[in-house]
Amino acid sequence: MSGFIKMLFTAFAQSITSFLYLLILLMGYAGIKRNVQLEESWLGSLRNTSGNRMMDSMLFGMIAGLISSTLIILTGIPIHLNTLVILLPFSLFLTLLNKRYLCLSYAGGILSLVSLIFGWPDMDVPSLLALIGILHLTESLLIMLDGQKEAVPVVMEHKRFKPIGAFAISKFWPVPLVILTIPSGMLQAAGGGMQMPDWWPLFGGRGGGSLMLFPIAVLLEYNDLAVTARPEHRARKTGLWMGMYSLLILTIAVLSVHYGWLMFAGAVLMPLLHEFLLYWSRKGQLDGDPIFGAPWRGLRILEVMPDTVGSQMGLRPGDILLNLNGRGINSEEMLQEVLRTAPMYLWIDYKRDGKPETAEYHSYHRDEDSMGILYVPRKTSRFFRTEEQKGPLLQLWKRIQRMQRQGKDSNHLKV
Repeated sequence: MSGFIKMLFTAFAQSITSFLYLLILLMGYAGIKRNVQLEESWLGSLRNTSGNRMMDSMLFGMIAGLISSTLIILTGIPIHLNTLVILLPFSLFLTLLNKRYLCLSYAGGILSLVSLIFGWPDMDVPSLLALIGILHLTESLLIMLDGQKEAVPVVMEHKRFKPIGAFAISKFWPVPLVILTIPSGMLQAAGGGMQMPDWWPLFGGRGGGSLMLFPIAVLLEYNDLAVTARPEHRARKTGLWMGMYSLLILTIAVLSVHYGWLMFAGAVLMPLLHEFLLYWSRKGQLDGDPIFGAPWRGLRILEVMPDTVGSQMGLRPGDILLNLNGRGINSEEMLQEVLRTAPMYLWIDYKRDGKPETAEYHSYHRDEDSMGILYVPRKTSRFFRTEEQKGPLLQLWKRIQRMQRQGKDSNHLKV
């Protein structure tokens, strides 16, 4: 057993130092930078640096990767290297159509279905379904534990309400992994295989007896909107649904070893259910009742920046400011007017979950800031808009279509 654990940690260390993991880190950092730019544009400053966010994502990703690697090995899920050679590049190709297709559910489902129908590429479909199921189970845990961090407060339009406050959630986790592979070619000649022990219960023996540990890396991504719930509640609910999805895929994978028709069911359901979950989740947020709407009286807090007057007074997102130094507050202009003439002593009447509260601050300086609070506006012309994350190929196709339409319009004008 000690030799086995040593092999696991050696392979895990190789995955952290691999070129693929470095590429995944760069992709994750690019996503973090986009989120930082969005936060700076809405808040005017940053709550945390890009470097700290990256280190946090790497830490959670390594812990998640070690857990996933252990699950993959304990359940004995062998993946042929030829499968990885096709799966990972095909997943990257799909991102040229839409960035969310980086998720292996889409590439894995398509390739599994093609393999089952045409016999090429030759894949062990149950093992591939199980591997992707475990990755989504890991993703669900990451979402519930870390998904709510650095959610960016924004203002959105709503079908039935005035401008509302919401939170744009975007998280990236670079995950180093160790998987079981079936040695072939040079790897088989070089040795390094290991015999499947008897305690591997689910897929034991499917690799033909000799397997080896192989390091890879994946990027897990979570993009969401929190409109009808706070970011922490939203992340927990999304993570729970993702966990149920992953357990369903894992169940289908295990049963498909004995019932071959379930391979077809798994190959079809894996991408379709994933797409349905994303659509249903986003629609529920855009059409549901927002919790950060503008109140009929007062100002609703959307975000409180750390180390500011507002945070030191104990104010939180969702609180409704009613009075400042005894004067009613119904707009940010009224708030600023009171602050400009305020003494060093501030007292605020506000509501939290419908209950009246009072907060005080004894060392206010008029020129220091505006309390460090972002409010839900009653009127604004600036909105955050959710856009489909089209890949470069679709963007190029849209651009060509626009150029063709412009060409036709100019020809009509000439005639």
